Amino acid sequence: MAVFKRGKWCWMDAVVNGHRYREPLGTTDSRKAPTLERERIAQLKDKAPDPTSRSKAIASMSIADAVKAYITERSAQVSPRMAEYWRDQCKPLSNSKAFGDVKLSKITSAMIGAYQSERLAQGRAPKTINGEISVLRQLLKHARIWYRFQEDYKPVPNTKPPTGRALTTEEATRLFEVAKTRPDWTYAYVAATLSFYCGMRACEIRGLLWKDVDWNNRLISIRRSKTPAGWRTPSLNTTCHDALRKLFEEASLLGAAEPEHYIFPWHGREQRINPTKPISSRRTAWRSILKAAGLKGVRFHDGRHTAITTLAEKGLPDWVIQAQVGHVDPQMMKTYSHIRRKALNEAAAALEPSPISESEDES
Repeated sequence: MAVFKRGKWCWMDAVVNGHRYREPLGTTDSRKAPTLERERIAQLKDKAPDPTSRSKAIASMSIADAVKAYITERSAQVSPRMAEYWRDQCKPLSNSKAFGDVKLSKITSAMIGAYQSERLAQGRAPKTINGEISVLRQLLKHARIWYRFQEDYKPVPNTKPPTGRALTTEEATRLFEVAKTRPDWTYAYVAATLSFYCGMRACEIRGLLWKDVDWNNRLISIRRSKTPAGWRTPSLNTTCHDALRKLFEEASLLGAAEPEHYIFPWHGREQRINPTKPISSRRTAWRSILKAAGLKGVRFHDGRHTAITTLAEKGLPDWVIQAQVGHVDPQMMKTYSHIRRKALNEAAAALEPSPISESEDES
C-alpha cells in the first residue's frame, strides 16, 4: 500500500482482496491522503470482490506478488502454517531462471518444463519439485488460467530406486560413540540424535526454536516440515530429551537460549553464533564423524530411515508411526521401512517347513 502524487493530486496504490486498486483520492493535501486511503481500503474490504476482475488482477502479478495476494485473501480460511508453507514453496519458483519476475499470464508450459529441469539439475527430488509446482498450480487456478496447462503438464516421475538405508544397531552405536568425542561436533551429534531417535527430517531440525520444546511433558513441536502433513508434536524419549537439555545448558552460557532463538544457530567465522538465524549446514561435521566412525555412504536422512524401520520392526501400527515421525503414505512406508537382514533371516527361519515325525509318517 502506498500514497503517491500524480501532478497535484494524491493517488493510492493498494492490493485489496487480491485486486490491485490504483486510483485518485480526491485531494491535493498530502496530510489528508493517508486517512482517505485507509477509509477507501476499508470500503473495498467490505465490498464483495468481482471474480473476473480478481482473476485478472492475480494473473497480472509475478509469482512472488501473487502468493502474497493469495495468502491475504485466504488468511481467514487457512492456518498460519499453511500460509508459511505456500511462502516457502514459492521461494524457489520466484527465484528461478525459468520464471523470474514474469507475470502469471505470461507463464507457458515450456517454462514449467524448464523449471522442472532446472530443479532436477540442482539435485532436488521429484516429490519436492512436484510439491512446488502444485502451489504454482493453485495460483494459476486462482487466476483462472490453469486450463492452458492441463493437457501438457506432467509431474516429474520418480524413477530412482530408494537410496536410503537403515543402520544396524552396531553401526548406530559406533556412529554416536564417535560423535560424542569432540566438542565441535556437538550440534551434529544432537541433530543426529533427533534424526535417529525421534525420526525428524533435516529441515524440521533446522527450523527448531527453543520455545518448541516442552520440557515438562517431554514434547517437541514441529512447526516447519517438508509438507503441512509433517506438522506434529512427537514425544521425546530420554536420549533425545537429555541431548537437548545439555545443549540448552551450553546455549544458555552463550546467551543463545531465548524462546525465539534457534536450537541449531548459524555459525560464522571463528565459531561466532547468531541464534536469530538457523544453521546453514552441518555437512562438514557430519562427514568428519562418518569418516572417523568408518561408515561410508551414510546420509543424514538415513537416521529417519533407521527410526521408521525400528518402529516397523517392533510392530507399531502405521498410524502410531505417522503420529511420531510425520505423515508417511502406504507406498512410502515400503520405501522407508528397510527391514534389516536380521529380520529377514528370522522371517526365512519362520517359513522353514517343520520336519515330519515318525508317528505322523506311519499314520
